[in-house]
Amino acid sequence: MQDRELYRRILGIEAPWYVDSVELKQEAGEIHVRLGHDDMIHWPCPECGAACKLYDHQPERQWRHLDTCQYQTILHAEPPRSDCGDHGVRVVKMPWAEPSGRFTALFEALAIEWLKAASQKAVAGLLRLSWDEIHGILERAVKRGLARRKAERVSQIGVDEKAFRKGHSYLTEMNDLVRSRVLYVDENRKQSSLDGFWETLTAGQINGIEAVAIDMWDHTSLPYGRTCRKRMARSSSTSFMWRSIWAMPWTRCGGRKTRL
Repeated sequence: MQDRELYRRILGIEAPWYVDSVELKQEAGEIHVRLGHDDMIHWPCPECGAACKLYDHQPERQWRHLDTCQYQTILHAEPPRSDCGDHGVRVVKMPWAEPSGRFTALFEALAIEWLKAASQKAVAGLLRLSWDEIHGILERAVKRGLARRKAERVSQIGVDEKAFRKGHSYLTEMNDLVRSRVLYVDENRKQSSLDGFWETLTAGQINGIEAVAIDMWDHTSLPYGRTCRKRMARSSSTSFMWRSIWAMPWTRCGGRKTRL
């Protein structure tokens, strides 16, 4: 099997794309795979999918792929641009990477799996990436996950603070207590931190909240409680629970206050 056919199968390249050449740079520890495409009159618009005339090509771009043994594998291609009557000139979507991405989808998927078990610094070292590069991969994964998230019912939410870095630096974290997932994070510990969370929910989701648990210091829990009550004023059945280092946990249901 020739090297071009081998890498076509490894990369999952399909028509109209093909592997044009494979070059080993042994001293640099890299394998460069150059991709080309068949002559095509029409290309799909990335916005609407309509078949459009080829406008031109972008200059050659590179994408880091999964390593081949000990060699970094780098793809090269000139992305076509389609001319859509409705959306104008747009870069065609590459089947192996996200728009404007510098890594293939398979490479980013590997990085995300490793990030589930190790820190960004550790994964960046193993993959020979900078901290900014690995953080960018993480941010894009979060963005994709949020885009796929549906307006599901959130019946119980938790508000918590997380210390990070040195000194008094805190994150505000909103969690779905039923599905055990993070819903929203803000790099602060103010009432405005929680205000931004409400904008991500629909009116139906807000009205469906049955309980709010706030695990904060007393001086920060009060403004959080105010914004919760303001947003859920129409829902008289919502329960609130505070927990602080100075007081025993307690719950408020309607007008009654009860120790837990």
